[in-house]
Amino acid sequence: MELDSDDGRDGSSGGTQSEPDRNRAGRDHDGADGNRDGSDGDRNGADREGEGPNREGGRRRVLFVDDEPGAADLAATHVDRLVAGVETVTRADPADALAVVGEERVDCVVSDYNMPGIDGLELLEAVRSVEPGIPFVLFTGRGSEEIASEAVSAGVTDYLQKGIGRDRYEMLANSVENALDRRRAERDLREVNAKITSIHGFATDLASAHETSEVFERVVGAAEEILDFDRCVTARQREGGLVPAARSEGVSTDGVEGLPLGGDGRDVDAGVDTETFPVESDGVAAAVTTDDGRSAIRVPIGSYGVFQAVSDGADAFDSRDVEFAELVAAHAEDAIEQIETENELRSERDRLSALFDDLPLPAARTTADGDGACRLEATNGAFEEAFGQSASDRGYRSIRDEMVPDDGDRVDLAATADVGTASRVEVRRHTTEGVRDFILHVIPVECPDETVVYTVYADIDEQKRVERVLRKLHQTTREMLRGDDCEAIAEIATRAAIDILEFPNSGVRLYDADRDALLPTAISDEATAALGDRPAYGPGDGTIWTAFERSELIAVDDLEATDTVIDYGDLRSLLVVPLGDHGVMPLGSRETGFFDDTAVQLARVLGANVTVALDRAERTRQLRERDADLKREVERLEKFAGLVSHDLRNPLNVAAGRLELAADHVDDAAALAHLDEVDEAHGRMEELIDDLLALARQGRTVDDPESVSLAAAAERAWRTVDTARATLDVRDADAEVEADPERLRTLFENLFTNSVEHARSSDREGQALEGDGSTATDDPVAVAVESLSDGFAVADDGTGFDVDPAAAVEYGTSGESGGTGFGLAIVREIAAAHGWEFAIDEDASGARFAFRTDG
Repeated sequence: MELDSDDGRDGSSGGTQSEPDRNRAGRDHDGADGNRDGSDGDRNGADREGEGPNREGGRRRVLFVDDEPGAADLAATHVDRLVAGVETVTRADPADALAVVGEERVDCVVSDYNMPGIDGLELLEAVRSVEPGIPFVLFTGRGSEEIASEAVSAGVTDYLQKGIGRDRYEMLANSVENALDRRRAERDLREVNAKITSIHGFATDLASAHETSEVFERVVGAAEEILDFDRCVTARQREGGLVPAARSEGVSTDGVEGLPLGGDGRDVDAGVDTETFPVESDGVAAAVTTDDGRSAIRVPIGSYGVFQAVSDGADAFDSRDVEFAELVAAHAEDAIEQIETENELRSERDRLSALFDDLPLPAARTTADGDGACRLEATNGAFEEAFGQSASDRGYRSIRDEMVPDDGDRVDLAATADVGTASRVEVRRHTTEGVRDFILHVIPVECPDETVVYTVYADIDEQKRVERVLRKLHQTTREMLRGDDCEAIAEIATRAAIDILEFPNSGVRLYDADRDALLPTAISDEATAALGDRPAYGPGDGTIWTAFERSELIAVDDLEATDTVIDYGDLRSLLVVPLGDHGVMPLGSRETGFFDDTAVQLARVLGANVTVALDRAERTRQLRERDADLKREVERLEKFAGLVSHDLRNPLNVAAGRLELAADHVDDAAALAHLDEVDEAHGRMEELIDDLLALARQGRTVDDPESVSLAAAAERAWRTVDTARATLDVRDADAEVEADPERLRTLFENLFTNSVEHARSSDREGQALEGDGSTATDDPVAVAVESLSDGFAVADDGTGFDVDPAAAVEYGTSGESGGTGFGLAIVREIAAAHGWEFAIDEDASGARFAFRTDG
């Protein structure tokens, strides 16, 4: 029975797609402000919990957050174009973005890091507090070892740096698509696990049902609550036809038809409309679309009746819906069978005594007198076969003490005889096959001199075993998710298949793209004993490769009766579970037909859990590699600083010394002029080396900032700069900033130098014009340091920029012919090292540099 399904991606890249009515009670989450396609957001079939589109491939919603005008729109445009089936929403304010997550459906968030008021990691924390599992991609223009490490620790889905070129957005689109697919796979896995657990809980609850009609009612309830069908009907067999037994509240009496059985056209007149449920029951579970365009699902409940659900839309049900409905119907069939057996026992007490020996369930007959003493009179053949005990060999107390485990419940048959009412209770008993779970039916029959108590055991051990297995699988999944090594996860999964699912042998083969082959990553000792050493499998190597290539589970009941490409040794049964793009999990047995429906379902659950764990491990590996790349970049930066500081400065010092000696031996004026030019060139080289060294060192991340007075730092820097007639005005003497004191001082020095040098350049131009009759300005430049609500700013009233401000902060750009072009580049690196946002106010008179320290 299939428990997985395709993602259902529709392949479209724009517009809003409506899904067919899936008979769901869903909430509409679309139509919010910010839809890039301008649609009204109709999603007739959106998930009930607001976690995204349903399995049939509705559009997935991606929220882009970036305070930079146009940046979010640009990223959204690329992702909208490159990723099929998405709807994009943009917000420039993180607070607005958080409101979208809280009030609307969002399947993935792509956020910048540096934003006013709240940075990307703080937004991640806030978003995850609202939607804990939502994918979050950090797409930032700032890249540093510290941010990458913080992003990994904070649990971002992916960390990408902005850049120039389409490849950055292609990487972003790929990351978003992977996150959405993984989100959908995890959601589907949770849905499958939750539904299987709920269905087994439903099966356990059915043990308390005493009437067949109650079972039919509970089937409708389970279909509504667990399977999310809201228009359901159960019908029971009666006189060769089917008549309604229970229905959903949304189905009126006039909307229920007397259903024909077996397609022979014989209907039991229910006195109701015959248009709503026109599908005949032919004993086969199926989802169909009727001639009038509606959808219906039908599942037989054994020979007792049929379950049916309808929807007005076409193709509203898929194979998974059919499989879950089959599970519910199978448990209902078992419950009805037990109730029918119990009712027969109650209504035919005399007949029960006559048929006691032929009863297929283990049963015992005990008498209880008025004093509370019990005597075991008889046990049937099924009892003796199941428990290895016989009334002819041993007495009541001896058999009871041996059957009941230390932690098992004892049933007081004497008390039941006194009450005179039948009862049923869940018990554990020792059997010839070990301790097993039963529903114990206790049926007292009053006789003239004593009360006869019949005890009948219905085996529910398989049902309880599945429940225990699911709990253990959940624990194993958590263990796998804590790991970050694919080989270790494969080993855990291999042992889980044997130790928890009790499969004879197992293994995991992971795909190696370089070799285009499935490698035997983890093979159990049991599998090695049955198969021997196994090679890698590639294209054309039979069932295992086919299951991986098609990404579908394949089961072979008898390998000897099947043509196989490879030798499977002593194996007779084979089950191959795909693990997404990671590989496959082959499971085998020496018995033919070993893997029944329950085994297949449990293997699917394990395979899905392993796939999620491998996805997470792969993402963790990629983040660690990215972190290692950043560390290597820092090391290269340190080596560069050492090269500049030592290998270049030493020969320059030697050249300067030789030049000084040469000048002492030259008297020729022309030669001395040439030597002066060489000296100036040396000075220029020294200046470039100092700036390069400062640039390399100032770009390192600040790890331990401290509170520094803006006024004190600015005044110290002012004293070290040739300020000529310039003036400094610090407007807030009490303002402080968290920073590295020395690097903050360097920042001020470069800004002050920039202001003064540009003012001098302006003076020189004015003096040149004065020679032509113009007048040079005598006003000195004024430099001001002011505090902001979220940082500080440095401004001057000079001539402003004679180059593009954005280009002025790049390496080597200068408005002066003799400038190195590193001053403002160093300022930018120091700001980035502190995590500050650095901006130039182009509209200000003169030049104004703002630093946002809280972003």
